[in-house]
Amino acid sequence: VSPYDGKPTIKQKSGNTDWSQMLRMRSQPSRAPMAQFPIDAQRTPLLLAALRKKLGDFALTTMLRVKNMSDEPLRLKSGVQLKDGRYIKSLNASDPHNDVLCYHLYPGPEIPPRSEVVIVARSGGGKWVRTSGIEGQLAYTNKDETWIFKISFCNSFAGHVRKCRTEATHMAKSGEDDDDDDDLEGEDAKAGDGYWKISKDEIDHKANNEYVISIDALRGNDATIAAFHHRRSQATIKAGYLHKNRAFGLGLQWHQRWIVLTPAELFCYQDIGRVKYTRISLQDITAVQQASENFKKYVFEIHTNTSKVGPYRFSADTKADQDDWINKISGAVKAESERVATNRETFNDGIECIQSEMGIELLPV
Repeated sequence: VSPYDGKPTIKQKSGNTDWSQMLRMRSQPSRAPMAQFPIDAQRTPLLLAALRKKLGDFALTTMLRVKNMSDEPLRLKSGVQLKDGRYIKSLNASDPHNDVLCYHLYPGPEIPPRSEVVIVARSGGGKWVRTSGIEGQLAYTNKDETWIFKISFCNSFAGHVRKCRTEATHMAKSGEDDDDDDDLEGEDAKAGDGYWKISKDEIDHKANNEYVISIDALRGNDATIAAFHHRRSQATIKAGYLHKNRAFGLGLQWHQRWIVLTPAELFCYQDIGRVKYTRISLQDITAVQQASENFKKYVFEIHTNTSKVGPYRFSADTKADQDDWINKISGAVKAESERVATNRETFNDGIECIQSEMGIELLPV
C-alpha cells in the first residue's frame, strides 16, 4: 500500500511489471464502504452492544443481522408474519451517540446497498413467561428479481432447537421456461448475469441467539467459480430406494422413498421425478448407525440436532446396501464438517472481530 495515497501498488519482480496482477486489479471496480452502523426498519443507526443488553431482558429472542454487501437494494418479498412468536416493533435503547431512541426491529421494505439491517423476533407471552417459540422465514429479492434469498429460522419453545438456514435461488426470467416451480436451488447463473451468494455465521447459540447473514453479488471470474462450486455441491454421491419410517403413532408404517445423497445434503423424495422432498443438512447430522427393528430388516438411523420427533429411520433391501448407505453418509458428514471447519474462523462467545490497521482485533462486547 502506498504511504502517500493509501492505494495498492504493483510489486515488480526482476525489473518486470506483473501486468496480470495489474489487469486483475483494474477489472475489479471500487465499491462503496459498508455503512458504519447497523440500522433498523426506519434506517435509524443502532448500537449492537446496547441492543444485546436490552434483549437480555427477554426469555427467548432471535436476532438476524442481514448484511447487503452488494451495490443494489434488496427488496422484501415475504416474511412480515411469523409462524410462531412476534417481531419486536419498538424497543428503547442507546444509539451510537449514546442517545436513547426507539428502535423498530421488524423487517423493513428493503435493505439499502452496502448496509446491515437488524431484525429481532421474540417468543409469545411476557418477557419471562413464554407461551410460544420463534419460527419464521424471510425472503428478499434483488433489483430485477432474478434471485431470491430465503432465511428460515427457528428458536423452539421446548427442546432447545435453534437453527437458521439460508439459500439463494436463481429464478427464471420472464419468457424463460421454468417447469419446476418448486425447485429450491434453481439454476446456475447464465453468462453475464453474475452470481449471488448468501452465507450465515452463528454468533450466539444460546436462548437469545444471534445470526449474521451476508448477501452479495459476484461478477466475472468470482461468479464462475461460485457457480462451479454450487454444481459440485449438488453432485450425487449415492441414490436409490429406501423405506422410510413414518414418525407417527406406533411407527409401524414404512413408505418407499427415493433417497439422494449429495456432498452437502440428503434429499428424500416420494419417487424419482417428484418435486416435493424432505431435506436433511449434513451439518445437522450427529450420528448414523444401525438400528434394531422387530418388523423390518436392515434398518439404520440418522440422528440430527434439529429433529423434534427423534431420529430418521430408513430400511434397505440388503445388508450390503445398508452398510453402504451408512458408510457413504458418515463419510459425507465427515467431509462436510472438515470443509466447514476449514472455512470458518472460530472466536469466543461475546467477541466481535474487526479489521484495523493493526490487523484483526478482537473486541469484547
